[in-house]
Amino acid sequence: MASVFNLILEDFLSELEAIRLLVTTFDSAGKPPKSRVAAANSATLLVAATFEEFIRQCAREYARAVVVNSTSFSELPPKLAATAWKRSLEALSRVRFDVEQSVRDNLFITTKTRFSVVYEFAKGDLSQNIYDDLIHNQNNMRPQELNSMFKVAGLGDVCCKLADKAPIMTHFEEAEAGKAHGKILTALEEFMERRNIIAHALNPGFSTGTDQILKDLNMLTAVAASLCVTLDDLAPKSPAQSDVGGVGPVLPSQDET
Repeated sequence: MASVFNLILEDFLSELEAIRLLVTTFDSAGKPPKSRVAAANSATLLVAATFEEFIRQCAREYARAVVVNSTSFSELPPKLAATAWKRSLEALSRVRFDVEQSVRDNLFITTKTRFSVVYEFAKGDLSQNIYDDLIHNQNNMRPQELNSMFKVAGLGDVCCKLADKAPIMTHFEEAEAGKAHGKILTALEEFMERRNIIAHALNPGFSTGTDQILKDLNMLTAVAASLCVTLDDLAPKSPAQSDVGGVGPVLPSQDET
């Protein structure tokens, strides 16, 4: 039986394969240059957004595992409840009430419900679903931001922890986890920098080439697979879950690209 992290990974990999097809289709001969540039740039932005959502989903499920397997509120990681409270109230503070009365009435209902969730959680009801507000990124998913997604639930420096996993070691052709870790940091930083150049139009003529996008897809596939192995290993489990165990990810061959 596949773990929740592997189910998230399967969805992520299928989305990356769809983007891979988009990129190779628009790179074919006969397509106007501007169309190829637009497709490549759109693909880069889509890859970044898809990766960020994948990380958020994994971080939410890791936090959920931590909470569900805690026997009391006092067992939670030190900053988890405070962060959930702070972020929930920040989200509520952004609700706009300058709308029609019928819409405003519904807003009062939803905001009351949303506050009740975090209020009951802070009182000790660990069954409350606080994870959407608890886990969200403030910035691009660079290594520091990625690490922060999991740190709130007590898992520190996840980029370092995934560096010794087979998909990453194979992708970067490294036998030492320390060197693989350095390459992860560099690759993610460079990918997000390319994403930002496109998103902010710092250079209107800039375009990520097809080869680079395919390399990015392979790199993110390796990062994602290694992350899921790491989370399967480290996420708290009930006795029943421990007996089942996780199913290793099946990755597309890089030869296909």
